[in-house]
Amino acid sequence: MRHLLADPTVALVVGGSADDRDRVRTAIADGDGSGVPVVVADRADLAERLSARDDAGCVVAVGVDEAAFADAYEAARAASDHLPVVAYTHDEAVAVAVASRADCRYLPRSASTETLASVVDAALDTFRERRQTATDSSILRTFLAEGQITMFAKDDEGRYVRMADVPYTPDPEEFLGKTDPEAFDHSSDADREAYEDDLRVAETGEPIRRQIEHFETQGGDHWSEVTKVPWRDDDGRVLGVVGYALDVSERMQFQRRLEEQQRRFDQFASYVSHDLRTPLQISVGALERAREGHETAFERIERANDRIEEILEDLSALSKGDRSVDLSEEVLDVLDVGVSSTELAPLVEQVWSVHGTDEATLDVAVPEGTEIIAETESVRPLVENLLKNALDHAGPDVTVRVGTTDRGFYVEDDGPGIPETEREKVLEAGYTTTEDGTGTGLAIVTETVDQQGWEIDIRESETGGSPGARFEFDECPVVVPEPAEPADPVELTESLDVGDVSVPGSSERDAADGSWRVVGNGRDIWHDIDEFHFLHGEVHGPVRIEGRIADLDAVHEYSKAGLMVRDTLAEDAAFAFVGATGEHGTETMWREEAGAAAGSDQLEEPYDAYPWYRLDAVDGTVTLSWSTDGEDWQAIDQRRIGLADPVVVGLAVCSHSPDETSEAVFEDVTVRELDADD
Repeated sequence: MRHLLADPTVALVVGGSADDRDRVRTAIADGDGSGVPVVVADRADLAERLSARDDAGCVVAVGVDEAAFADAYEAARAASDHLPVVAYTHDEAVAVAVASRADCRYLPRSASTETLASVVDAALDTFRERRQTATDSSILRTFLAEGQITMFAKDDEGRYVRMADVPYTPDPEEFLGKTDPEAFDHSSDADREAYEDDLRVAETGEPIRRQIEHFETQGGDHWSEVTKVPWRDDDGRVLGVVGYALDVSERMQFQRRLEEQQRRFDQFASYVSHDLRTPLQISVGALERAREGHETAFERIERANDRIEEILEDLSALSKGDRSVDLSEEVLDVLDVGVSSTELAPLVEQVWSVHGTDEATLDVAVPEGTEIIAETESVRPLVENLLKNALDHAGPDVTVRVGTTDRGFYVEDDGPGIPETEREKVLEAGYTTTEDGTGTGLAIVTETVDQQGWEIDIRESETGGSPGARFEFDECPVVVPEPAEPADPVELTESLDVGDVSVPGSSERDAADGSWRVVGNGRDIWHDIDEFHFLHGEVHGPVRIEGRIADLDAVHEYSKAGLMVRDTLAEDAAFAFVGATGEHGTETMWREEAGAAAGSDQLEEPYDAYPWYRLDAVDGTVTLSWSTDGEDWQAIDQRRIGLADPVVVGLAVCSHSPDETSEAVFEDVTVRELDADD
């Protein structure tokens, strides 16, 4: 590509006699004062001369017949797709041949030398422009196809005319002619705002540079830094918008963590004051009774002091967050890492025993053994403040109910409820409806929700006849026990690649110890991509698969191996997965319905801390668990997945690299049908 650095100003003259070539050279170089450099070439070595010269911009074929013209033309095409050829001859057959070829001009020998010089000048200018345009177009196509940077061009109505081919986005052809709200199925506020920005840039001609845009997917929150500039033609008229977007999710997540820490620091003192008030009041009141000689008062003081200690521990954990502690060697030795869980019903009943009244009623509509995948120290302040809020605002004889949803839990009462216009305000720090209120109670709820990555919705209660208030928590991992006993074993007999992998995978069983060696390729299992190797069997009814990942040869930090259940073997089938990654610990993944975007969570515990995994699929509810020893199991997620009957279940390996494979060794793998209780 060195020729792109040279200005194509030279005309090569070929053919005719030596005198003909000299006359043409003189005419072109000096006849009109243009000063075009001219090089005379023999017909036999034209191709070689063109290859050696980076500044060749035109070939002038003098006195050639049809065959000689064809040779000159082929030599020009070999040098450049657009290198022009001017045929300066009397041969009418050449005139016909020129008419059927691009970038050629026929000029009879009767034409003046001034005309010849003008034609050559024009040919050089045209070639220079075409070569530059072709180069720019080639560079742009390469960036769009291979750059893996989100680049785009849109017309003045915000419709895509070009889109880069980048991972985890639809095929660029699917964008053509669509605006952002039309191109993306979720059609979020971010899509509509991006569309409005497109129209504004196209209308005003004012660019937008380095604007942060936030959007949500099943895989979590993402941020892009977007630059959009007006797309203009040669006359300066705005045709639309061109731009690019850089993924800055990691930077924004870090910034959010810093802001979260600052917010916790600022609010910590008010939280302590709020939560300590009740047990301190109990302790002070009991102290007076103790001075009066009531022995039972000392027990109330002791309970209140114990509660103060619990509150301080809870608020300390809340202020620090769950993931900020460096693990010591001693902790790793006992494998005290990973996620924590809290049994919901006992926690609610324990909190109610401290704050409940004789007139109030608590209804815990929670199946026995139901757990929230979060630390007790984080959940208790939330539950405590919701129960206290109901007691304070719904009347002394309030009925409070706690229950579960498909993806979380709720706390509701039969009080007067919260007006729709006030529902966002009540969650803000400082908001209160009483003169002596601090406005921190429900702000603590918001803090916990933000810290855990949950979602909260306030609506009317479904308890009793009055409106009531219902606080519903979504995207909160709640595991409800699904009683089932293992029954008949299932064999893993089929091994295939799912998706368009570039390197075929394989699976092989060791006859000596029964372990499985599974090799897999594939770009990813996430969003709309399903590319991996799958060793599987077909099962009717509820099923359990469990096993230990003895080794994972990861070629990428997100290479993965684990257990999977799928509705079908189609690339966009509903599925659930649990297993290990190269550098991010355990990963859970899911596609809740066929055709939806697949999401994932990485738990970031040290690799090998939890080598055992289990997956239970019972009537569309999939429970994912892990274990340190294959004996004591802890559930880490539970979701409703769109599984029909039968399902396919087995071992999946994805390298997260289009050119390499990862290998995993699975030991003690068992697959069994389940006898589930009705």
